[in-house]
Amino acid sequence: MKMTTLVTLAAGLAMTQGASAQFALSGPTSYATAQRPAGVASGDFNGDGFADLAVGTDNLDKVSVMFNNGDGTFGAPVNFLTGAGTGAGHVAVADLVGGPQLDIAVCLQNANSVLVFQGNGAGGFTSIGAFATGTEPRFIDTGDFNGDGLTDMAVVNRDSNDVTVLTNTVGAFSGASFAVGADPRAVAVGDFNSDGSADLAVSNHDDRTVSILLGNGVGGFGAGGTLAVNPATRPEGVVAGDFDGDGDDDLAAGTGDPSLAAVWLNAGGAFGARSDYPTGGVGAGSLTAGDLDSDGDMDLAVLHVDSNNMALLANNGAGVFGAPQLLPTGTTPDHVLIADLGASGAADIAVTNRDSDSTGVYLNQLADPCYADFNSDGAINTLDVLAFLNAWGASDLGADCDGNGAVNTLDVLCFLNAWNAGC
Repeated sequence: MKMTTLVTLAAGLAMTQGASAQFALSGPTSYATAQRPAGVASGDFNGDGFADLAVGTDNLDKVSVMFNNGDGTFGAPVNFLTGAGTGAGHVAVADLVGGPQLDIAVCLQNANSVLVFQGNGAGGFTSIGAFATGTEPRFIDTGDFNGDGLTDMAVVNRDSNDVTVLTNTVGAFSGASFAVGADPRAVAVGDFNSDGSADLAVSNHDDRTVSILLGNGVGGFGAGGTLAVNPATRPEGVVAGDFDGDGDDDLAAGTGDPSLAAVWLNAGGAFGARSDYPTGGVGAGSLTAGDLDSDGDMDLAVLHVDSNNMALLANNGAGVFGAPQLLPTGTTPDHVLIADLGASGAADIAVTNRDSDSTGVYLNQLADPCYADFNSDGAINTLDVLAFLNAWGASDLGADCDGNGAVNTLDVLCFLNAWNAGC
């Protein structure tokens, strides 16, 4: 059952501390989800050109897939079981098995493994097996870690204090673990030393640090130092992205309490001093980055698990973030996703709410007037395709069609769908 609470951002400004009105998201529209929803990811699972949602739920051990109606509303969940008592948690969506269809990976927190569901491109999924990780896997990110063109996985293991890299051999995965700090909670993939190879950043809750692991390009990782958060706080979520537009991957972590977004800007492979931005709530946890105000810069969305709200922080283009704007969430918000869910060309938000058994969707009212007209000449033709591909090849965030903060092959599919649809 869908329960809609139309709380616009304008109405929510009474909850905002010193915010300007740069964001315009409606919602949340709340969708009932199985008990204790955790991770959330998006992708077009049935080939209709619209972003669907996949949610890992701890009870009763399943991945719930909600299909997009084409307007940012979602149908009832279709459930795929992970096994009794496995404790389904964080999820990731990528081409893990080979072929154009998207697959789903889910952390099995009680089974110390990651389960992979192969998609059939029409909305169906079949388990191809579980792959061993460390103890209590909590978070997955994906990337090509050995340069073979296949998508690998990095999985943070909370109780064994390590990250397991699962190397892909066309749908079969073999793992190697690398030590990090105490009680790791999340991992982000980026190129932090500007050598062209994927690196990892892991938030260490009990150590109050973020570990940097530098990739060697063939699947191995070595210690690359640590970044300290404010000593009064503990890091939870971590996200990588080019916040200042210089081509280097920067980092942000959600820390609490006091609740802060800790940001480190990267200059040519070296991180500068940390900047702390108050987020205005209690218990900052999961966070993500994307262009929420359609100005070409990556903004931040930070969840507050104790005050049941979410902070949006606008980027001024130089990696400096403004005062938070707050939106309400359900009870104990767990994970946050930014993607184009409303098929408007603008970035929307989805949040899982662990203790209210729901997923909230916030649709962006700042829709791109015509994303298909990529070169802004007033006509939609092959010149727009060439302009998009040039931007995409340069990893320009303007080519982040799905608004998830990363420029990848999914953006090509997103753009071609927009181009075929026209304006």
